[in-house]
Amino acid sequence: MTGLDVIIPAMRPAACVADVLYSLSRNTIQPDVVSIVSNELDTDLPSYGLNVRLIRFTSAHYPVGRRDVALRRNIGIWSSASTYVVTFDDDQLAPANLIETSASLLQRRPYFWGHYRFVEFSQHCVDELLQMGPERGRAREHPPNAWHRWMSCYGGLFGARRELVQGLGGFDLIFCGRHAGEDQNLGKRIAWHVDRSERVFIHEPPFAWHPEQKIAWSAPRYCNLCSGEHRLGRARQGHMEIRKCEVCPYFEILTGELFSAEVAMAFDPAKVVTVIESIPSSTR
Repeated sequence: MTGLDVIIPAMRPAACVADVLYSLSRNTIQPDVVSIVSNELDTDLPSYGLNVRLIRFTSAHYPVGRRDVALRRNIGIWSSASTYVVTFDDDQLAPANLIETSASLLQRRPYFWGHYRFVEFSQHCVDELLQMGPERGRAREHPPNAWHRWMSCYGGLFGARRELVQGLGGFDLIFCGRHAGEDQNLGKRIAWHVDRSERVFIHEPPFAWHPEQKIAWSAPRYCNLCSGEHRLGRARQGHMEIRKCEVCPYFEILTGELFSAEVAMAFDPAKVVTVIESIPSSTR
């Protein structure tokens, strides 16, 4: 292996992201890099000894500020220099073997889809959660460690060779502004490209702890969308018919197959501006 980068699209409070970093720092094997893609966080996060990058971004082309998780994942992937990337959401916690089991899978296969277990975070301290077995949580998929159709793909715990994801156009940004289905869309495309199948194996391990109660997103610090009503006109994007705002990057999907084998809006890194900062080393 020549480097594993954990990509975290972060929109939740700093305390949540600090807990994610702490959980990664307690792993049996630490990631080579952790890339946090966020305009809402500052560099005063504790790194817990990890190599952490904070990536801020703006764009005049892609919608930013509302449900832009797919965009944030792509920015992290394209800005990475590692051979392997693992996407991990900012409201989860990593059990102690997450990086070790992820790395093991990626040595055998070019990608994997992980599982998560629901648990009530308020009933356990973080260190207790990191040592608990998955059977103590509520399963997301039934059963895990089995073949499922691509609807079971979850971007909160996905790993792959970086070049494979880039070659397929990344998370399809036709979902930008929806935050619903971009991981399943990639799951279908990548399964067909690699395995000529519509089925994927949902692995456990790796798994992540996911709270039973949703944690609210922070208000966006940067938003490039109209504050009032949009001026919408018809347009096309790949095989999709859309309505696009004439003033800002906002668009709505009208017709077309969202889960096509072809990417409708591939990520173009030239259409974003990024600022990358290192989080100072700390063990707080």
